Amino acid sequence: MHGVNAEDTDASSRAEHPSEISFDTHVALSDRFVPSLCSRNAPDDILRIERILLEHYDPDQQKWIGWAWAKDQKSFKLSDALQTLNSFCTETEFLPLEDIRVELPRSDETISDSKRFLGPVILCDELISPVLVDSLQPFAARAKLHLSRWMFLQHVYGILLSGSSMVFIRLDRAGVVLSNEIDIHQNPKVILQALFGCLALAKDSLDASISWTGDHFLFARREGNQSSDYILEEPLFHNPRIPGSGARVFLVHDESNPETQLVLKDWWRDNDAVDEGKLLCEVSGLFGLPEYHSHWTVGDASGDPQTTHFIGDSLLLHPAFSGNKDNENYDHEREQSEDETPVELERRLLIHSRLLSTVRGEHLLKFRNSPRVVLNAIHDAILGHWSLFEAGYLHDDVSYGNILVLPSPMPAAYYGNYSKLPVPPLLDQCTAILIDFDTAIPIAELTQGRQLLRPKTKKTQGTAVYMSTRIMEGSKTFGSWAQDDLESFLWVLIVTAFWVKPPSSGYADWSVEHTMKICLFPDGPGKDKCIRDHKLSLLVALSGESHRPFSYADTASCQYHEVIKKWCTYSLDRYFTSKKAREEKIVRDEQIYLDVLGILREAIASIP
Repeated sequence: MHGVNAEDTDASSRAEHPSEISFDTHVALSDRFVPSLCSRNAPDDILRIERILLEHYDPDQQKWIGWAWAKDQKSFKLSDALQTLNSFCTETEFLPLEDIRVELPRSDETISDSKRFLGPVILCDELISPVLVDSLQPFAARAKLHLSRWMFLQHVYGILLSGSSMVFIRLDRAGVVLSNEIDIHQNPKVILQALFGCLALAKDSLDASISWTGDHFLFARREGNQSSDYILEEPLFHNPRIPGSGARVFLVHDESNPETQLVLKDWWRDNDAVDEGKLLCEVSGLFGLPEYHSHWTVGDASGDPQTTHFIGDSLLLHPAFSGNKDNENYDHEREQSEDETPVELERRLLIHSRLLSTVRGEHLLKFRNSPRVVLNAIHDAILGHWSLFEAGYLHDDVSYGNILVLPSPMPAAYYGNYSKLPVPPLLDQCTAILIDFDTAIPIAELTQGRQLLRPKTKKTQGTAVYMSTRIMEGSKTFGSWAQDDLESFLWVLIVTAFWVKPPSSGYADWSVEHTMKICLFPDGPGKDKCIRDHKLSLLVALSGESHRPFSYADTASCQYHEVIKKWCTYSLDRYFTSKKAREEKIVRDEQIYLDVLGILREAIASIP
């Protein structure tokens, strides 16, 4: 996403970036966590630990001396406990223990916050045993805030502490890792070793490829003999969702070439998914797609790739986080029967990556009052989807944020495939591009045949608001690979056309705009289920099949009435036909592209 501002992205941000953190099947329990922390002790740490034990621990009583908060849980106060632990290090180095119950100053300015960064911290909260979703949520929320504010943090460490036990935590883009509970009285040396080891790992969590010069931030690229520095000009977008890619987009320029602006995407890509940098390099120069500049893997101080790999490959799912049926992220299709294997940990290996492209764009809502611009943009983004499809990839994540209007149209002849497009470019130019290919699927890997299985990535990584009706219902059979993505473009148009701020008074509860919001952007728990339950009904209503009168709260919405009505009617036809049609009656990709593009071209031609 490029060219983002708060007014334009209210619709997409609510749907794409929920405030909750998904825990089910993403929390690991490791008995190797604490030994791994202990192995990180430096010689100074070992001497410090011996001194602390001599001065503060009674080996005969097997209790800490003077720890009033450690007598029992009733007398436990987290603030007192952290004061005690911090006092151990005042002679040499302050141990940065942050009480998550102390509220931080509110700020939405990630770059400004990063300027004030004082160093890594260890987040601390009270241990409520056993550790469950409710008790872990406050810690995870604070960790997510840190990862959002400090753009050079790779991951966050912390502890949960009670009057008798301690648990260590790591939270990164792939999920959460917990240690077993350690008795603070029976294992005093281990507690201190793990604590100082945790501090060492927290220090190592800083991304050394980002630096602050006093005037600006620099992103360094160091690969072999190649060395480049990119100066940050403006943050454009951030996806804080966990687990997730943590994608950030910035406007930058090469320090050696300040006149040329570039768009830098910084994200953690799935090692098992397509490499977006390589893919964009392959399709760059095709109609409706971004123009590639360069890409690389971000390395640590030793030159090794930054990844979410942690304590080997033997992490196991924490039994308390095996899937909560009451959680809106619970996958009912995966609900196990007696013959199925137990639910396993979902922890992907993510690799820190950066990608440079050359064009900055704007989102559709900026142009909502100009239907010609919006419809042209969606038309050209669909041609971009076709370009990607013909190159052998299904985008599989069409959403509002992934369509950008170009600052000025590009001549169609600029693109290498313009003469092969399924329809001639409107006015012989390209006005928009389709971006973000990190969930794209090589078509060669999709199973061909009558029973076509939908890739699981769509259910787990896509945005519910823009998913096709059939995918939301869990359909596993369809005759067109592109059909569901093309319906996603329709949902992008619906959101763009009907997203308006409610007037101060007289906002009609029966208006199309209000109906769209309550159906696609519901509040409260179970949002995905609500969206799934309402999508088909919304298609029926907008197609006019329900014969309910249309009422618009905003005059600009009326201008999209006919094109949305026709497109919804077409999508309903495809929806019901695919459920009952024989193989020879299934409409294939080529025709669906032509049908949808035809609906848009007819609507554009009718605009005065």
